[in-house]
Amino acid sequence: MVRPTEDVLPFADPFVGPFVDQVQLAPYERERAARLPAGPRRRDYLAAHVLVRLCAARLTGTPADTLVLGQHCDDCGGDDHGRPFLRDHPGIHVSLSHTTGAVAAAAGTDPVGVDVEDATAAVFDARVAARVLAPAELAAVHADPDPARAFLRLWVRKEALVKVGISAIGRLRELDLTDTAPLPGLSFHDPTDRHDHLIAAAVTRTTHPGEQHA
Repeated sequence: MVRPTEDVLPFADPFVGPFVDQVQLAPYERERAARLPAGPRRRDYLAAHVLVRLCAARLTGTPADTLVLGQHCDDCGGDDHGRPFLRDHPGIHVSLSHTTGAVAAAAGTDPVGVDVEDATAAVFDARVAARVLAPAELAAVHADPDPARAFLRLWVRKEALVKVGISAIGRLRELDLTDTAPLPGLSFHDPTDRHDHLIAAAVTRTTHPGEQHA
C-alpha cells in the first residue's frame, strides 16, 4: 500500500491560499460556492476543494490545475455533493473536509477518508454521544476530564470511516474504537499535532485486486 498524502491546514496557511484563484474549479463547485454566503463558509469550501487537488497532485505528479474533481451522493444521486473522485484518475482515491477556518484533504491509491473539526467551541452533548458511540466509548468520554474534546477525537475517526466506506452514520454505535486492536485492513493517521485547536483523522483502507469499493 502506498501511504496517502494528507494535509490539515488552517485556511490562512500560505500553502493553500495562493492556489485558490489558480485552480480551475468544475461548474458544480463554482455554483455550490456561489450559493454559500460570502465570507468564511465560502472560503473554507473553496480551500478544501483546492487542497484535495494539491494532495492528488503531490501523489500523481499531475499539475493541480489540470485535475477535475467530481462528487456523487450514494443516497440521493446528486452530483454536487457526496463522495469526491477524480474524473481522469480512477485509480486515485480522494477525500476532503472543512470546518471553521480550516480544511483537510487526503489522496491515496487505496480508499481514503478524512474529517476535521474545530475544537475551540466544542460542547459535549450527551444525547448525541449516546446515539453514535459504542458503550465503552461513551463510558470513556464521560470519564475524560474534557468530554467534548474526547468525543470529537472519536467522532472524526468515525466520520473518516464513513467516508472510506467502512460504516454509515446510522451504524456508528457498532464501532468500538476504544479497542486497542487495529481494525483489519485499516490504517489511521492523526495529522493535527501542531494545531491544538483542530482535531482531525484520516483513514486508509487497504484493498485487494478485484475488490469492489463501497
